[in-house]
Amino acid sequence: MNQQSPHHDEASPVNGIAPIATTIVTASSSDELSPIESSIMDTCNALHEARDRQDMRSIRELSQDLEALLERYDETDGEDHPNPAWARANQRALALSAMGRIDEAIRLELTAIKYADTPRRLEISYGNLADRCLRLGEPDRAVEFFLDAINANPESVPVLITGAHALYEAGYLEQADTIFRTLLDNEQLLTPQSELGAYLDCDVRTRNLSEVLPSLSSLYDRWAALNARVTRRGGEG
Repeated sequence: MNQQSPHHDEASPVNGIAPIATTIVTASSSDELSPIESSIMDTCNALHEARDRQDMRSIRELSQDLEALLERYDETDGEDHPNPAWARANQRALALSAMGRIDEAIRLELTAIKYADTPRRLEISYGNLADRCLRLGEPDRAVEFFLDAINANPESVPVLITGAHALYEAGYLEQADTIFRTLLDNEQLLTPQSELGAYLDCDVRTRNLSEVLPSLSSLYDRWAALNARVTRRGGEG
């Protein structure tokens, strides 16, 4: 098992916001993932967090864990995935991205996308490509992949958030704010365990953007108020 040293991909600040080299990995529902895919997602998120902390021991251990998970995934043909050619490349690209090897992850996702045979798989792959280009400091390229992803699924929360970041960093501030205003108007998305909630709670890049986009700032305020209501109800029980 070859192990390369993880690294941060640095990019220049855009519009006063310094790019962040890590991200979070989500799924639209828990039953969408196989057991190994769920473990890969959790380990990728832990590795992104370790890279944010520059915790070198955790980075090494989590990278080794990911390699072991990928070996098991490959051995089982993606846990008998209906489209293993797409799934195996997609999962390995997720891991490479978490390890900081973003260029390699982009190249592998471009291979995966050749086998993407459903709108959902196209959405996932194009969304991943948009996110990785954004983390490399290539917002114009990220916008192009965002448009492909949103064409596959106009209601995807991760794609919309990634697209808003890409539009902002490409200089389209009003369009970026419009995306968050649309999310603000859809209270059904602001629920516990939702993908939007995961981004608002865990994604530092999105939190930083709330300092400059008024609709996103309002979205954080509404999310905090909803959480406070849930906490009060829990206390009353």
